[in-house]
Amino acid sequence: MNPNLSLALVYARNSVTVFPCREAGEKMKSPYISNGFHRASCDENLIGLWNGVYPTAIYGLPCAGNKLLVLDADRHGAGDGVQSLFALFDHHGFDCNSIPMVETPRNGVHAIFQRPKHLGKAKGKLCTAIDVKDNGYIIAPGTIMPDGRAYHLLNGTVEQLAYAIGTATLPVAPFWLTALLEAQLATPTETRQSNFTADGLENSLRGLVRKVVEAPEGSRNSILYWSSCRLGELVAQGNVDQDTALGLLIEAGQQAGLARHEAVATAKSGLQQHGR
Repeated sequence: MNPNLSLALVYARNSVTVFPCREAGEKMKSPYISNGFHRASCDENLIGLWNGVYPTAIYGLPCAGNKLLVLDADRHGAGDGVQSLFALFDHHGFDCNSIPMVETPRNGVHAIFQRPKHLGKAKGKLCTAIDVKDNGYIIAPGTIMPDGRAYHLLNGTVEQLAYAIGTATLPVAPFWLTALLEAQLATPTETRQSNFTADGLENSLRGLVRKVVEAPEGSRNSILYWSSCRLGELVAQGNVDQDTALGLLIEAGQQAGLARHEAVATAKSGLQQHGR
């Protein structure tokens, strides 16, 4: 039996919906079936039919349909999303071993959480090189690609993960993360300096500062830190002077209610993530 079919059945038997995806070619990881993840199922008979048509398929897991929220950090585009993700975890004292973590075939990382019930639709990108998989899908942890590379689950077993997803017992995304998602802090940092207009830059700066100033109590430090990371990206691109960015962030943090020493430490920490 195709090991990826066996994997799909492990998920399906735990009430986790799956659907077949292309295992190779230009459209690798895209759905084989029309409507893609919207047609995902845990019906073993249907999965068997899919296998008959697509015997070498890999399988995807819908995020929203399985009540998942996944941070997808990569290293093959602009920036090092894995470094940024672990820096974010470190800043908040979050133990990444407390959640399922998956190493992807291209040295990226998937961090898997239970989706909070109150969370609205999250933006598609948390920052450069970290996507938010909310209403999309991921390739099933445990998948083996034709070249032998795998979506390797770093902690626990696939059976444990499937059970936790199916019973909705995964750790829920922490408050500081949902605060960042709800603040919609993604900025156009992928835009190159050559076509980054003055108006666009000014709007980005205003937006980041406003998010800090308007941050609710309990999430002010988190939002200041992440705004500092986003401004650090703009500094690294040469769009903003570092001293200017630091001054804006410290002032915003103080206006939000943080003590000056706390605002300074947090702003410097975030800015430095893209100076390393």
